[in-house]
Amino acid sequence: MAEVSIPADAMQFDFIVVGGGTAGCCLASRLHSLLPHSSIALLERGPNETENPLVTNPLAAAQLPDTDLVINYKTSPQSQLNNRQVTNYAGRLLSGSSAANYGAWIRAPATDYDHWAERVGNPRWAYKELLPFFRRTESHYDPTGDADQHGFHGPIHTTSGRSYPLREPVHEAFLQAGFRDIPDLNAGDALGVAPWTENWKDGSRQHSNKVFDLSGVTVFTGVVVARILVDDDRVATGVALTDGRQIQAKREVIISCGAHKTPQLLMLSGIGPKEELENHGIRQVLESPAVGKNHFDHLALHQAWKLKHPERGLALGSPAFSDPAYMLGYPVEWIATDAVPSHVLEPALMEDAGAQSAIDPKAHPNLVPSCAHLALLVAYAPLNLSADYNVPLDGSHVSSGALLYKPTSRGRITLSSAEPNAEPVVDPRYYSTLADRQMLRAGVRRIGQIMETAAARGIFQGETTPKGMPSLTSSASDQDIDARIKDYSEVWHHSAGTAAMGKNIQDSVVDAELNVHGLKHLRVVDASVFPEPISATPQATVYAIAEVAAVLISQGVE
Repeated sequence: MAEVSIPADAMQFDFIVVGGGTAGCCLASRLHSLLPHSSIALLERGPNETENPLVTNPLAAAQLPDTDLVINYKTSPQSQLNNRQVTNYAGRLLSGSSAANYGAWIRAPATDYDHWAERVGNPRWAYKELLPFFRRTESHYDPTGDADQHGFHGPIHTTSGRSYPLREPVHEAFLQAGFRDIPDLNAGDALGVAPWTENWKDGSRQHSNKVFDLSGVTVFTGVVVARILVDDDRVATGVALTDGRQIQAKREVIISCGAHKTPQLLMLSGIGPKEELENHGIRQVLESPAVGKNHFDHLALHQAWKLKHPERGLALGSPAFSDPAYMLGYPVEWIATDAVPSHVLEPALMEDAGAQSAIDPKAHPNLVPSCAHLALLVAYAPLNLSADYNVPLDGSHVSSGALLYKPTSRGRITLSSAEPNAEPVVDPRYYSTLADRQMLRAGVRRIGQIMETAAARGIFQGETTPKGMPSLTSSASDQDIDARIKDYSEVWHHSAGTAAMGKNIQDSVVDAELNVHGLKHLRVVDASVFPEPISATPQATVYAIAEVAAVLISQGVE
């Protein structure tokens, strides 16, 4: 990797990748492998912190939000969450959020990708077609695993199966609550309880800059792109930086800035809704009304559970929780996915759509058979709890999480100003649909069912609640669950969808080959192109998108 400064006069490359995050580093590296004689520039506004201990250490991930390596895109007040401003974290360094996340390595069920392909009108995005790209990225932790589903020679090593003291009783609690036992969450069929899979290797983070070879790429850090340069023929020709310098692209510009910054950069470049651009005095280059719309994220409620015998060293914070293997990743062993019954969900979807609307069970992604609406887990530490929850990290508590995988609420990203260094306005409209409320309520009640099993009652005293709030059981009322969610829910920082893939410019930003509708030589390659939520953490899918993009771009050159 050649990190260089930018001279005063314009530089020229075949390809410019704007954003050196999860997708950007992978894409730049793969482009160089496929097109070794092409020149590639990778531009990142943050620093290169490849070996920073806060980046490499699994248990240091929780400290990163307190540094300038992570941006908090604090939302506008959320009306359905008691007007709270919810934190939205993203990495601000080379490797992006792959250097700041918790390392979960999860693919969505095959049906999610198949519906994605149907929606955008191209089979390229179906699960079967994406499988070679999923395999290309990974080195699966189990050498005897299914070779049809997994890769064994990719740059990212997955891991699973650390044996914590509560491994068996927690697994048994899921089974007693009625979850099907599945051996592999990442094989296309995800309804049930499965081993938690991560991409830590020997206790060290495998972020994109570390695992993808950038030696043939010219990397610029600490640079801020002000706008994409577009000529009168609507061809992207390069980028302008905030200091006035320019870099020219002979072939393509690819934006990989993430779901918050990608739509912001498009709008700063005059590509977006006319009214939004006019509000900030930006000359419109292209009317693209979907830019910044369709924002979604994974809202979750976490709860604390007090252990009966904390002296046995069952959770993080206890002096007896001392096996070095426990510190090699996120303290989780099992994750379950669950479906909300259609007789509960379909009426809510119909009400959200309007009294005159009819919902086609075969067409709506949340009514597809085997759709995984929820993720449920138990962490061996009181994690992701609000500061005023007041639960000590002393080994006396674990936490549970009920995560809404398939929200129907949609928000948007807009501009706060025409200044490139200003952060955008993030308004996700969390919990704004009845369907979302029904699904997350069901998830909280499922956690209650798990904790009411004989296996769980043998190890937990019960829930430690926020002051003045009742425990949430499997029979908790809608009102009690909503009150807790409104005050204490958080997101898993999986923002996506704000430059969505689709068939036309009216309701999407890019086509099925990731080209920006209405422009030439400009693509988007990051989580903002997700057309709809997936039942997974986004990391593995973002890498697959970058792998696909590299092939598409190289085929265009050849």
